[in-house]
Amino acid sequence: MHVTGEAGDHALASDHALVVRAGTGDADAFAELVAPRLDRLLRSARAILGNEADARDATQDAFLSAWVNLPRLRDEGRFDAWLNRVLVNRCRDLLRHRQRSREIVLDGMEMPDLHPPPDAATTAGILSAFDRLSVANRNILVLHHLHDQPLAEVARQLGIPVGTAKSRLHAARRALERALEAQA
Repeated sequence: MHVTGEAGDHALASDHALVVRAGTGDADAFAELVAPRLDRLLRSARAILGNEADARDATQDAFLSAWVNLPRLRDEGRFDAWLNRVLVNRCRDLLRHRQRSREIVLDGMEMPDLHPPPDAATTAGILSAFDRLSVANRNILVLHHLHDQPLAEVARQLGIPVGTAKSRLHAARRALERALEAQA
């Protein structure tokens, strides 16, 4: 949650207080803290996993894990980055399980509006290429392109320097290009 200015400083201070209260077991503070993040995290999980049911499971598991492990969070100001890592790790776990069980997922992720709209074959090709990316590559592409977050915010959420985020985004784009070329 990136905010600037006086209102932003108040929101960050409010988040900090909620993290502290939630870390002591205040369930209402935790609910207030995660509610505005739910849609963003669910969209991220859906884009990474390509499946609504798994995305909901991953998001729910991430929130449960965050609730249980919140007292261990050392820097309350890093809550968003920490919660994003918890979600990405849960998505990785689900993808590993999916690979072990050889489950075939037929439904695709929601695609952002493109002009002109892609045909079904193009969409399927993009989804197939996206599915071959690592979770880390999927995550940075989702944060920057699907959520329209600037690199500074992506870096903050991932807990990395902006230069590293820029490098990882470039690598993820190249990985997607290679995956698309391999299909041709």
